[in-house]
Amino acid sequence: MDLELGPDNCGGGRVNLDRLPKTIAGDWCGGLVPGGPYFTVSYHESDVNLPKIVTLVYLGVAGIREDDGQPTEGFLFQDAESYQLDGDWSELPEGRSTELAADSAVMFYDKNSVGSIADIDGLLVLLSGLRERMRCGFGWSRALPEEK
Repeated sequence: MDLELGPDNCGGGRVNLDRLPKTIAGDWCGGLVPGGPYFTVSYHESDVNLPKIVTLVYLGVAGIREDDGQPTEGFLFQDAESYQLDGDWSELPEGRSTELAADSAVMFYDKNSVGSIADIDGLLVLLSGLRERMRCGFGWSRALPEEK
């Protein structure tokens, strides 16, 4: 879920996070631990085997207001590069946290979309599937050599 986080939808710029580990029903991840690394894998075009892998850090569960003003709860992630450079988004001064949210360094996934997140084991499964598709010639002819 692409949602901009700011003073209008997260209680004056501050988000109260539930930082307990969470069990989720994802295809590539069964649970989330705050501070842990997670991944998204996407493709720029559906028939091209050029994956875009983004590393995220799970921050916790947050309650925010959607554009229509309705409260919702979801899973908050921060881009790993931003997390390393700036620290945990939820602990930053309001000006910097607003800036990072506007730059899409912080992402909110609702319960319906968090299943697309992968842990390291899920990432390996996704990349193994890509390897097999490439080996079979889907997208690229003989992109990978046969296994020995």
